[in-house]
Amino acid sequence: MKILRLSQDILRWLVALLWVVVAVFPLWYTFSVVFSPPGVPVTQQFFPSSFSAGIEKITAVLTQTNLNILKASGVTLLYAALQVAGMILVTSLAAYEFALFDFPGKNFLFILALSSLMMPTVVTLIPLFQVTIQLKWLNTLQGLAVPGMASALALFIFRQFMESLPRELIDAGEMDGASHFGIYRLIILPLSGNAVLTVTVWAFVNAWANYIWPLVILTKPEMFTVSLVAAAQVGQRSWTTVDFAMATYLIAAIPPILLYIFLQRYIIQGFSTTGLKG
Repeated sequence: MKILRLSQDILRWLVALLWVVVAVFPLWYTFSVVFSPPGVPVTQQFFPSSFSAGIEKITAVLTQTNLNILKASGVTLLYAALQVAGMILVTSLAAYEFALFDFPGKNFLFILALSSLMMPTVVTLIPLFQVTIQLKWLNTLQGLAVPGMASALALFIFRQFMESLPRELIDAGEMDGASHFGIYRLIILPLSGNAVLTVTVWAFVNAWANYIWPLVILTKPEMFTVSLVAAAQVGQRSWTTVDFAMATYLIAAIPPILLYIFLQRYIIQGFSTTGLKG
């Protein structure tokens, strides 16, 4: 039995190690290419060998004028913040009703909302584009952010978390004279902190890396997001070297990585508690 248990532990470690290597290797390879001397074939750059060369490449990316990565980062940050705030408000309000109250057609509507997860993004791209044109939201932050505020996955996370909250909290709020929205604002939402952080990180990373939707509705270079600027480094009309492109990708990856590092404990807690019900 001890040999079998040891074999199982070794197998788990090997699988976990393999997954870590697969997940971390792209970022490590990007870092190695950036912090290596120019002219070295990229197939030989598996370890960083020149810190000064990496600083020079990053400085060159930050100071270029044709595609301003800093301005694109600012636009993307505003767009992501607006989308995350709207998503939390919309989906948490919907989850509040789905999780803690009964009404006709509740289960059907929830299943209908979750069914959107199986729908490819390309199916909704043209209708969303037509609505955006009619609202005159091309090249605007609201055109970028509003279509992504309704998320079935965020609704699911909030609903599962809120279902674990004691019903007595709502009864106590009603006895104290709190309104329907007051209970949500003063009791339910503050207690859903882990779910809020989970949705925040997930939605921020998705917005930061989103490429298709900004590509569709943005035509002015001053409104380009980080994903569009990074993609332009490897376009057919680009004369950018691989080192320069990799430096752009590394800069673009820093904000979501830092956000995840600082909030990873809350993310794990949020996902672990969404499956629990009181």
